[in-house]
Amino acid sequence: MYALVGLGADKPSSLEAFVECMCQAAMKRFWNGQAGQLSTDGWLVAWVLTRPKGALLQVYGNSESQKQQLLKHNSLGITMAGLDDESSSKHLEEWLADAALPGHVSADAWHVWWQHSAEFHELVCLALSHTLYPRQPGSTADSGLVHLPRIAEHNLRGPQLDSAHTSDLLSPATGWALSRELPQEARLSWARVYSSKHDGRSWSTFKKAIERRGSLLVLVREMPDEGCAPRVFGTYIDNDLTRNPGWHGSSLNLLFTIHPGDKLPPGPVVYRTTGFNDHYQYFNYATKTLPNGFGVGGQLEHFGLWIDSGFTNGHSNAAATFDSKPLSTHTEFTIDAIEAWLVRPTQRLDSDDEEGVQKSAVESNPEAAAMLEMANKTMYSKQLPLPTADMETN
Repeated sequence: MYALVGLGADKPSSLEAFVECMCQAAMKRFWNGQAGQLSTDGWLVAWVLTRPKGALLQVYGNSESQKQQLLKHNSLGITMAGLDDESSSKHLEEWLADAALPGHVSADAWHVWWQHSAEFHELVCLALSHTLYPRQPGSTADSGLVHLPRIAEHNLRGPQLDSAHTSDLLSPATGWALSRELPQEARLSWARVYSSKHDGRSWSTFKKAIERRGSLLVLVREMPDEGCAPRVFGTYIDNDLTRNPGWHGSSLNLLFTIHPGDKLPPGPVVYRTTGFNDHYQYFNYATKTLPNGFGVGGQLEHFGLWIDSGFTNGHSNAAATFDSKPLSTHTEFTIDAIEAWLVRPTQRLDSDDEEGVQKSAVESNPEAAAMLEMANKTMYSKQLPLPTADMETN
């Protein structure tokens, strides 16, 4: 194991150094074998070390006698009740300090962390696949990866990407962390369908790139304040985005923000739907009385994440849909960059082409339909098609 990550077994090493070397080895296997910007992802090691938060807080949030009892019975699967955010951060800092020093993590504490750290198990598998099954000589970045059958089966190596389409907002480490939060079928192949840097700052281009395409990962970087690093945040959309004056979508949608490395816990913070309401996604344009843009969660005009069709500004509010906090530094933000990644294309028949679909009378007038729905008016014509020439002659 030490040889795998390049550490000498005869020299004392900290758990932090061990995990850092494992991350380096693993990320070479991830994302078409390109290590990318791993050196700038200082949060990754701390993220892996603190992911089994419940187990760690049970150990570090109790007296010495309680710790030994918990270790003995191994009842460490849930977060300790009664610990506030300040106490949690304090205990996580204590754990990270022990992990940074050789010999300061006991065998029992190591066993608890190892048993509950699914992320580290995946890193080990990725590192093993890179070491035992390296890329073939002369292979190119987009020619596919050689990997262990078990890793292929469980899809631990991350999505297959086109090497020509890199991300300016998503590093390999962040992509790996986020991919773990997505449904299994959304981790296989990612294609960048829009980038404000490469495709130009255009709502029209963005709209065409994301409408009725399939499952999407949308990332936003805010314009930074003076003296503050900009935040990157976004959403995962499970169902097709369709032009609709009302709420639609799936409870599998996510909101997330990427915390800077000086925050605990570090790395991506993911918010899942709560069942409080079904305000999963909103996508509308070219209307006069309703918001025009792309929104996720919250309420109209007070979205959990909102990108205005003006494509300059957006906002992020606390949203009961996801029990989420504002994703951006301030509620209102200026857009610095946007990317959209297609992570699971929708399979369509030729007959399903939007231009060939016969819309109902109400569907052809979405703004009027929305006003009727808000007035609780029954729309009997919702399923009736528009009149055709054949119908008129009859």
